Amino acid sequence: MRVSVIILNWNDWRSTIEAIESVYRSHFDNYDIIVVDNASTDESIKKIREYSHGKVKIESRYISLNRTNKPLHLFEVSEDDAKRGHFNKKLYEKYDPDRRLILIKNKKNYGFGGGNNIGIKFALSVLGAEYILLLNNDALVTPETLKNLVKTAEDKKVGGVAPKILWAKDPRFIDSAGGEYSKNGYSFDRGKFQPKELFGKREEVSTLCAACVLYSSRALFEAGLFNDKLFFIYYEDTDLASRIRWAGFKLVYEPSARAYHYGGKSTGGLKASDLAISHSLKGQLTCAILNLPKRYTPIYFAGNLIYAFYNAIVRRRIKAVAEGYAMILQTFPKAIRFRRKVQRKISEKEFSRLLLLKWKAF
Repeated sequence: MRVSVIILNWNDWRSTIEAIESVYRSHFDNYDIIVVDNASTDESIKKIREYSHGKVKIESRYISLNRTNKPLHLFEVSEDDAKRGHFNKKLYEKYDPDRRLILIKNKKNYGFGGGNNIGIKFALSVLGAEYILLLNNDALVTPETLKNLVKTAEDKKVGGVAPKILWAKDPRFIDSAGGEYSKNGYSFDRGKFQPKELFGKREEVSTLCAACVLYSSRALFEAGLFNDKLFFIYYEDTDLASRIRWAGFKLVYEPSARAYHYGGKSTGGLKASDLAISHSLKGQLTCAILNLPKRYTPIYFAGNLIYAFYNAIVRRRIKAVAEGYAMILQTFPKAIRFRRKVQRKISEKEFSRLLLLKWKAF
């Protein structure tokens, strides 16, 4: 089984190198690492090249970073060549997985979904990956992560698997134990900030956090990739997870696989920024329109209005809310069209089985 690990970088080469190094310590013998650079304006390309030559050292709390003795073989690929499939795979395959690295250089910042899509398409069409592991550049895997995720994903009914993700700033606590999708359109990380000993059972879940998630190629060929026409950041992972479920696949939380997530390192901590508020407002409603059964329409519109009211009145972020609704008006007709294209191989009753009703704590 071949796993292609996609790591999206934008102006945060230090975190990206730490994420790469965590993958190289995997107890799994058939993987690729594809770094997709989203047109960084810092020294990311230069530093990744220097890292491949063994000239960059990064301090890490979890892993020892030392590449001075054995340089990596770096395969740089332009965005155009990645899209055309121009790649010397024969030469690439001569090197062991922990001695090779692919760097795709995008011409502009396509956001989370668009940037990852370029890497995913390359992995599926050029490398022939059976599985895609998306790994945030501010996340780390353990040596057993890939092996345990793949073992669970070998069930052909499973379309996506997420590990137990611990909060890197304090690993006594959970960052995400799979996801929860609510009838009001909000998505949540299960177990957020709860003790790591909890959520020890493998379970089917309604959505997955893309900070670290394994998708099967079967599911992606059926459900499609991230919808980068409607999402730039936020809710694109919930949208894809929902389409995978509509296509008839299960989403599974696998606690035997572990990962660590810092959260917000590459984005500078977007949690309460205008960008975060506007895109969350747009993303929540757009994802709900695309995927939730029509009977939940009043609930998810109410959820959107509550979020807007809170941010406009309590946080006084009127500009951010206005920008969010401007984007909603722009994308609404597209969302209606895309909703009609979603393959629905299961009933609304089956899709709703894992949905809950949970209100966001702002």
